Amino acid sequence: MKAPTRSAGPASRRFHWLASRRFLGPHCALSARSDKKQTAADGKEAHMSLRNLVTLLAVFGTVLLGLWTATLNTDQVTFRVPGFPPDEVQTSLWVVTFLAILLGVLGTLLYTVLLSSKAAFMRWRRKRVDLKTAEDTELIQLGLAAAVRGDHQTALQQFEIVLQKDPERLSAWIYGGNAARALGNMEKAIEMHMRARGVAPNGSDVHDELARDFAVLGKYARAVGHLEQRLSVNPKGDLELFARMRDLLAAQCLWDDACDAQGKHIKLLHDASERRDAEALARGLRLEKGRALMEQSTMEARQEALSIFASLLKADPQFVPAYLLQGRARFDDGDVDGAVNAWTKGIAATRSLELLNELVTHYFEAGDPEQAIRAFHQSMELITGEDGRAARLGLALLYSRLEMIEEAKAELEHLESEVEFSPTVTYHLAKLSERQGENETAAKRFRQIIQAASLLEPIYCCEHCNANHPCYVMHCEECGRWGTVVLDTSEELQEVEAQAVRAPRI
Repeated sequence: MKAPTRSAGPASRRFHWLASRRFLGPHCALSARSDKKQTAADGKEAHMSLRNLVTLLAVFGTVLLGLWTATLNTDQVTFRVPGFPPDEVQTSLWVVTFLAILLGVLGTLLYTVLLSSKAAFMRWRRKRVDLKTAEDTELIQLGLAAAVRGDHQTALQQFEIVLQKDPERLSAWIYGGNAARALGNMEKAIEMHMRARGVAPNGSDVHDELARDFAVLGKYARAVGHLEQRLSVNPKGDLELFARMRDLLAAQCLWDDACDAQGKHIKLLHDASERRDAEALARGLRLEKGRALMEQSTMEARQEALSIFASLLKADPQFVPAYLLQGRARFDDGDVDGAVNAWTKGIAATRSLELLNELVTHYFEAGDPEQAIRAFHQSMELITGEDGRAARLGLALLYSRLEMIEEAKAELEHLESEVEFSPTVTYHLAKLSERQGENETAAKRFRQIIQAASLLEPIYCCEHCNANHPCYVMHCEECGRWGTVVLDTSEELQEVEAQAVRAPRI
């Protein structure tokens, strides 16, 4: 692509639509300040021209008044001229008066000429500065255009040219640092943004970019420090500022501070749906605080964690991670019945497969498979649809693990009759046939799933952003929500439609 030339007029207008707010913000502010200075200078120049006109009129009137006075005073006078010794001079009174007026007029004219010369010099200097500023602004716009295209090296070169001409150009330091950061040269990015800080110590844009630099380097504490300095300039803050502070504090596991930042973020929200999302995120931060307390392995910490989980469930009875951690905290505290009660209550409230898996795993590891089977049967009365079929699949696998082959096979065959085609169900039926010595049947089933072997592993999906996860996680990294990741059974266990043709059997 051919690089834009300096004569490309429309390009300078397109930058304001293509470039990001972070790139153009300081430049727009500087342009507004320049316009204000220009307006003030024009007003001062008009005031000076009016003053010169009034001065000339006053001089002209004074000369006329002096001449009139001289014609009325023709007497001879004697006055002494300073010297050693003083000299005496005799002349008419009107001559003395005229000379005095003439000296005053000359002095006034000289003062007026000096003022006019100063004004002319300032106009010349301002035009020169404006010309230089226009050239620098054009170079900055070319640099912004290169940054929008992704050519950050060219953008950095344009900004450095501006800085060679004008080391006090704040926007060039900021944009140059941004380009260096985009190139991965964090040392240069921080250096340029620090120079920008020298030009504008309290500039909010400067501290904002320094916070981004240190966040990229993983120095979250320093990033938070710069955001706090930005907040000291504008104590009210804004949504983006508090959201970034929340994320940086959460990255340091400073959950209390992160919750405070999120609380300030919520106060600035007016849209109801956005407030609900932000409050859900705040609950996730409190959940992480409770999990961190659990890791301290002290009675007081676990009690505080349990208090947090109870308050979270009171605010949102569908919050699956809170049930999970509440049960684990009670189990760690020695309250096994309380743990089982928490998971059972959670299953009844949320129909969550993950809570069912937690309960069944507990019974199995405790050496009580009958309770595990009973938990499956009780849960299947509550969990319906695709998740219900997934629960039945889990029961079949439990039967298989307990060597209850006939029961496992019966559950799997019942599932096979309900779904169109499930590689997972077919695979486990093949394994059971193989264990029973039915090798031909097993081989037929294995051939059916050869092309779908990648579907044998369970897939978890976020209900909010549809991001896939290889295993269950409480927090979706893609959208930042807690408690939205579930087992994806949409393709595995689809119910057979009426009159649907079954998948062919080999």
